[in-house]
Amino acid sequence: MAYSMRNTSSTFPSPSSTLLRHSRPVRSSRTKVQSYHEESDSDGDQFSRRESLSLRPRSSHRKPVSYREDSTDGSSYELMAENDDSDAVADVNVRYDTPSGHLRSEKLASSRRVPTTNTRSRSKRSTRPKRSGLGLGRPLYKRRKVESETIDIPSSGVVPPWQRLPYHILFDIFYYASHPLVDEVRLSRNPSVQWLVHMARLCKSFHEPALAVLYYSPPLMPSVGAHGLLNLLSKQQDCLSTNYANKVKELHVDVETLLLYKSGPTLGYFNLTNLAVKTPLVKRMRLYHPADHVIGTASYEISHSRWRYPQELFSSMDSSSIRLRSWEWNSRFMETSVLLPFMLDVHAKFAFRSLQELRIMRIGMEDFDRGEDDEPGEQEELLITALKELPHLSRLEFFECPALNQFVLSNLPSTLTHLTITNCEGIDSDDIGSFLASHGEPLRELCLDHNRYVDLSFMVSLAASCKNLEKLRVDISIHDRSSHHDVEPGFYELLRLSEIPTWPTTLQDIELTNLRNWDDTVAEYFFASLIEAAPELRDLRRLVISAILKIGWRDRATFREKWISRLQTVFLRRSAPPNPNRRSIPHDQSQKPTGSGNEWDLIHHDPPSGDSLTPTKRKSRRISERENEDNHSDNYDDFFVQGMCDIVQIRIDNLRPAGTQFNEQDFLDDELSGDEDWSGDRFH
Repeated sequence: MAYSMRNTSSTFPSPSSTLLRHSRPVRSSRTKVQSYHEESDSDGDQFSRRESLSLRPRSSHRKPVSYREDSTDGSSYELMAENDDSDAVADVNVRYDTPSGHLRSEKLASSRRVPTTNTRSRSKRSTRPKRSGLGLGRPLYKRRKVESETIDIPSSGVVPPWQRLPYHILFDIFYYASHPLVDEVRLSRNPSVQWLVHMARLCKSFHEPALAVLYYSPPLMPSVGAHGLLNLLSKQQDCLSTNYANKVKELHVDVETLLLYKSGPTLGYFNLTNLAVKTPLVKRMRLYHPADHVIGTASYEISHSRWRYPQELFSSMDSSSIRLRSWEWNSRFMETSVLLPFMLDVHAKFAFRSLQELRIMRIGMEDFDRGEDDEPGEQEELLITALKELPHLSRLEFFECPALNQFVLSNLPSTLTHLTITNCEGIDSDDIGSFLASHGEPLRELCLDHNRYVDLSFMVSLAASCKNLEKLRVDISIHDRSSHHDVEPGFYELLRLSEIPTWPTTLQDIELTNLRNWDDTVAEYFFASLIEAAPELRDLRRLVISAILKIGWRDRATFREKWISRLQTVFLRRSAPPNPNRRSIPHDQSQKPTGSGNEWDLIHHDPPSGDSLTPTKRKSRRISERENEDNHSDNYDDFFVQGMCDIVQIRIDNLRPAGTQFNEQDFLDDELSGDEDWSGDRFH
C-alpha cells in the first residue's frame, strides 16, 4: 500500500465495555476505568463509550492524522523534476489508497512515513489474546483471499540481450505493449501506465525509451495528474535532466471531465491553452466527449456540451509554431451554423496547414440549411471550402454527419488516400460509385460502416475505379438508439443478379460483415467472383465475411459446407512445418509424432475449429471424407489456390445482426452450480 500511516498497533476493548451493555444504570464513578495505555503513557486517553471511535493513543503535542492530501497544485509533478528522471517516473504512480479518495503518489507517501518504535506497552499488548467478537463498522464476513496462480512458461534458458537493443526498437516494443494508456469508456488509467514506470526503473537502457512512450501520449486523467503535468512542463526544461515538453506528441482530452469543471478549490479550471503552448512538438490533438463512442443516437437526443472551442487555443497554437497532423471537429462543442465558418477560419491558420488526418463528427445534426432543388446550400459550400483549405489532407472520416451528401462527397479533395464513412444517411451506393469513379484512384483504404442506404452495387466497378485499394471494409449492420429502433437497411437488395463484384488486385484486407437482403443465387455469384479473382489477389492476407441467408436450414447447411470449404481451400495459407533447428522453446521428445511425417500435414491442413467451420461435426467421418473427395475431383481441379491468407473467417447463418454473436459455449458454467446429486458425505 502506497500510503503509509503512523503507528496503529491493535488495542483491546476495556473490561468496562460490558458495563455499557448492562441493564441497570451506571454510576459516574464506574464510567472512569483505567485504560491499557496508562501503564506507559500518562497522557493516554480513556476509551470512548462508542466502539466505533479510534482506540489509537493520543498526545497533546502531536498533530492528528489527516487523510486529506495537502493542496500543493500538483506538488507530485513538481517533485519529479527537481533531481533526476527517477522522480519523474514516480509522479505517474498515482494511487487511490487514501480513505478519503484523494490522490497520492508513492514518492510523497514514502517521504511522510513515521518510524515505528517498540515500546513497553506495545510489546505487552501484543501478548494478549485477540477478542473473538466483531467491533462496530467491521464487515460481518471476511472476504477470502484469492491466491494468484503462477504459470510456468517453458523457456530455452537463453535470455535475449534486451538492454542492448537500439532505442527505436525498444520504443516500439514499449509502445505496442502499453497503449492505450487510458480507458476512455471507463474514464480510468490502464495498468500499462504502472508497467511503463517499472520498465523505466528496471535498467538504464530502458529508462529513456519507456519514459518517451509514457509522455508520448500522457494520460490526462485524473485531473490532478493533468495539473501536475502542466506544472512540470511549465518549469525550465533546460534545468531538468530530461526535456519532457519535447516528448509529448499526442494530447487526448476528455472535455467533460477535465475542462468543464474545476479540479478542486485550489487547482481550479484546467487551462488547455497553456498545455498546448508548453508542448511545441504535439502532432495530434483530440478533444472528445464521453458519449462519442455511442453509435446511432438520435439527433434530438444528442446533448451539446457547455464547453465551446476557445479562440485563444487556436491563436496560441498558431503563434507557438505548432504544426498539427491530426484533428477532430465535434458539433457537441459548437453548433453547425457557427462551427462551419469557425472551421474555415481555423483551417487557414499556420498550425493546420500540415494537417493530414481529420475527423468530422455529427456536423449537421441540427436543422441543416440545404439548398432548394438539390442545389448546394451556404453551409455545404462552407464545409467544402474548409476542407479544400487543407492541401495535405489524406485521411478523412465522417461520423454520423447528415451534412454529407452527394454534393459534398463529389467535391472532396482529390488527395484522399483513406476515407471512412460511418452511419451517414445522406448518401447511397450511387453516390459512392460516382465518388470512386472520380476520386478512387489514390484511395488505399475504404471503410463504409452502418450506412443505411449503402449496398454493394458500387463494387461492380471497384477494380477499375480503385486500382490501389489495399483495405476494404463494409458493415451492413444498422444502429438506431431512438424510440423507433429501426435497424433495417434502406435498400431491398444487397446485389442484383446482374451485378458481379470486381476486386482490385492490390487488396490486402477484405472485411464484409452482416451481408443480408439477398438470396442464395446472388450469394453464389458473389463468392464465385472471389474465387475467380484469386489468381490476381496475390497480396490478400485477411478475408473475413459474415453473410445472412434467409433460406431453408437444409439449403443453408449445404450452401455453408460448399462455399466455406472452397474459400478456405483457395485462400487459407498452407505453411510448411517449422524448422526444428530454429526454436527458442525446448522440444518435448516424448510428444514427437511417430511415422513418416504425414501426421503433421494432416493436422496442419485441417480447417480452423468452430461451429460454422466444421461441418464434419454433424455427419460421420466417412461421409464427410467422401464428400470432400467428390468436391475436389469435380470442382477443385480448375481452381487457383492462392494460399496466402493468414486469416480466413467465413460465417453463413440466419442470425439477427448484432455486434457480438454468442454461442453455446458462452452460456456454460465455469463452476459447479451447487445443485449436483448428493453423495451422502456432506454431513460426515
